[in-house]
Amino acid sequence: MLRAVRRRVLVLRTGAAGPAVRARHGDWTAWFADALSPHADVAVADAEEPLPPARGLGGVVVTGSPKSVVEPEPWMDGVGTWLLEAARAAPVLGVCFGHQLLARALGARVERNPLGPEAGTAEIELTAAGLRDPLFAGVPGRLAVQQLHQDHVPAPPPGAVVLASNAHSPVQAFAHGRIRAVQFHPEFDAARSRALAEEERAWLDAARPGLADQVVASVRDTPEAAAVLANWAIAYVG
Repeated sequence: MLRAVRRRVLVLRTGAAGPAVRARHGDWTAWFADALSPHADVAVADAEEPLPPARGLGGVVVTGSPKSVVEPEPWMDGVGTWLLEAARAAPVLGVCFGHQLLARALGARVERNPLGPEAGTAEIELTAAGLRDPLFAGVPGRLAVQQLHQDHVPAPPPGAVVLASNAHSPVQAFAHGRIRAVQFHPEFDAARSRALAEEERAWLDAARPGLADQVVASVRDTPEAAAVLANWAIAYVG
């Protein structure tokens, strides 16, 4: 009997967790690998290093980052161009910073959210298009997700379709051809979300005194959001 060939997903690392989080929970790329490895072989590349050819990849995931598209660095434009090229032949998924980087590459504006950071557990609502998209297969129309961002995409890129929204950030997920992008973090579980909020305590409290405690208290399990990574691998990577 012939053995099924597993596709290869490249996780494009655009940042890393701090040492305390890594010591207890591992790094972000390992969290993506945990979710994706049942469905595909997973490789990792650094976004600031020369990127491999996109040809032959089963898919690409772009991670979150402590860096900001609002404060662009030269490598970001190059990675955005590479991702659009990759999306001609393979599915691409952007998460948080990855979502914003893809939106910018597609011509959307990315800005500091005037409402301030969105962190901890929050709720989003799927649009009619989101309810139909395989990315959210089996997911309720309103679901809890993990968040950790201060920038957002206020309006979708030209030609994109909004898949999810909430009052804090109107584009919580979008689709554009083979590209899917989510502002939230499907790779975070509750323990990881709490640990990252503690790591970012000074930043959160600088935005609003007492915000860090509110964020930590908000965190709860988000199994529906966690299903998004498996849905993407099953529906789009194959």
